[in-house]
Amino acid sequence: MKFNTISLCFLLWSTVGILSVISAVIRRYQANKEHEQKIIYLNQFIFLAKRGKNTSDILKELYYFFVSDKRMRLVLLKAMRLPAPKALDYLYSKIGCEPMKIIHGFVLKRETQNRDGQPKSIPEDIVQYFYELIEKWEDEYHKQFSILKKRKLRALMEIITMLCINTYLYRWLQIEISLWIFVIVNTLGVILYIVLDNECLVIDRKNLRSVVARKRAEKKTQFPARGLQSLYQLASGMGLIINIFIIVAGWLGPIT
Repeated sequence: MKFNTISLCFLLWSTVGILSVISAVIRRYQANKEHEQKIIYLNQFIFLAKRGKNTSDILKELYYFFVSDKRMRLVLLKAMRLPAPKALDYLYSKIGCEPMKIIHGFVLKRETQNRDGQPKSIPEDIVQYFYELIEKWEDEYHKQFSILKKRKLRALMEIITMLCINTYLYRWLQIEISLWIFVIVNTLGVILYIVLDNECLVIDRKNLRSVVARKRAEKKTQFPARGLQSLYQLASGMGLIINIFIIVAGWLGPIT
């Protein structure tokens, strides 16, 4: 019965792990595609704005530029129906990133200052500043992903190590409490890996663009992985202590 329990656990963990990896690959592809869309949008927006086009004309040209991209086409179509400030706010809410907020703000301010005529072309030094913002944002994106990826790999090594230790200890002791430790600790490890895998896919969202979020990303995992990792380490540590205590107690024998 206990052998069947272990076999079922390994089958369940393997199935969940494989499905998680497949899902992560698909979502990672989608996240990279969305990130590339933002870069293309920003570059095209700057290209049109520096020529002196207003927001309405920019959105129209962007719509035809992204006509083959269903997601971007629908977002731009809805934005075109709104007044300029609300249109850019809507775009930011749907595909926003840090440089976009600054670039949108500059274009709106420029149009406010030129109510009577067509906005003037943007000076080259400001255009260069916008491109530098995009480059910096791109570097931070890759840096954050690298930090989270390394953290996930370290956690995976920890999970595999504890899996091997708990398997060995249970096969040695063959008692009920070691079986429970084996099941609980390793199940938490699988859940932790899935959560960490998911966190590598949210680094491009607005909630990770603030200074506080970037500092947090350099320290520990994001919530909820931070709490789950602490719980896993506590459970694995307590399980190891209990198993070692049982082994030592067996060596010492009954106290007379």
